[in-house]
Amino acid sequence: MNTMDILKEQTQALAARRSFAVVTLVSGESTARSTGKMLVYENGESSGTIGGGVLEATARADALKAIKSNTTLCQSYDLTSDASEKGMSCGGKATVMIEPYVSRPVLVMVGAGHVGHAVLKLAGFVGFETVLVDDRDEAEIGDTVALADSFVKVEDFESGVAALDVPETASFVLAAHGHDLDCAALAGALTRKFAYLGMIGSKKKIQALYAKLREKGVTEEQLSQVHSPIGLDIGGETPEAIALSIVAEVMMVKNGRSGSSCAEAAK
Repeated sequence: MNTMDILKEQTQALAARRSFAVVTLVSGESTARSTGKMLVYENGESSGTIGGGVLEATARADALKAIKSNTTLCQSYDLTSDASEKGMSCGGKATVMIEPYVSRPVLVMVGAGHVGHAVLKLAGFVGFETVLVDDRDEAEIGDTVALADSFVKVEDFESGVAALDVPETASFVLAAHGHDLDCAALAGALTRKFAYLGMIGSKKKIQALYAKLREKGVTEEQLSQVHSPIGLDIGGETPEAIALSIVAEVMMVKNGRSGSSCAEAAK
């Protein structure tokens, strides 16, 4: 894979919203290569090469750390010392530059109602790329459309949500203008991979919708992935307060945190 191939793959990864790091071999002394580049994706896949072996495996591990922290690294490896930090003994020294390109997390808001409006505003503020999905024309929901990075009008919520061009790491928030529409959107979302899936509604509404989905063949395992009633229990009944509880839960799941208070976590 040459430099042009790497550049093309970078462009494709950016378009697909895939986070990755470019690893460039800056210098190599008594190593398999003196130059080289490789791309490392957040799932551990890679393409290109900086020489293979322990050097490449170690640089790949450091690239994953760089992606997670979104920090550029310049790493020097001593491959000759048995006592080196990396424990490598294949010979030579190398320096690599690791440049992460981290895509914004994607939040899909199904429904352009009052809660959807507030969720989009807050999600955009905290750094999400937002996608609004609704079956109404833009003219009817223009103020809310303006808050989203992109708008997808669907004829059918189930097939529309299932076919959305968003990454497997997207978070879905379902709050359409009708229980049946939420049910259809949930059925569509459950056919795909996601980082988070939550649906607004009372316990009675949720039980009724789940019963319909079970009749369609949706399993208990699938339903167990749904956060519903949605959001963290922080109180408040306004759309803004509900949106705060929803976005907080999305971020809690995305970041693998407990949702407890910082004071409790510090004990």
